[in-house]
Amino acid sequence: MNPPMPTPAFELVTALRRFHRLLQARLDGALNGLGLSYAQYEVLRLLREEPNLHAGAIGRRLGITRQAAHSLLRQLQQADLVELLPRDGGIRGAYLTGRSDRRIRRCVDAVAHATAPLADLDRGTAQSLLDALDVCERALTRPPPPWWLE
Repeated sequence: MNPPMPTPAFELVTALRRFHRLLQARLDGALNGLGLSYAQYEVLRLLREEPNLHAGAIGRRLGITRQAAHSLLRQLQQADLVELLPRDGGIRGAYLTGRSDRRIRRCVDAVAHATAPLADLDRGTAQSLLDALDVCERALTRPPPPWWLE
């Protein structure tokens, strides 16, 4: 008996995960020489845009748990890139240190270099891909029908 043919949805998920792994490896590789992971860089960028965020807010914006965001903040604090404010009602906000500006600028350059091959896509291809991904995102964020109606 032959295995069932993969559905278009399965092929789409497989292609997206393959692309994500490749992109993540390129971004982490580009930032590795700067002593940061891409996740840490994302936290730095968030704090540059919105100082004094706490781990819960960072987690929500990045789609990770509060605990994971707190761990990233601690790593950045140990690297003297982030300072944690004193607890206020159990919540500790974070802000960038003076050392972080230079590191962020270098990270921006490293990320631009790592993603430069994507800039070679013609505008039509890039826009089609963005539109298709937007449709996929909307499809997945729609609330699923109640299980008893399926």
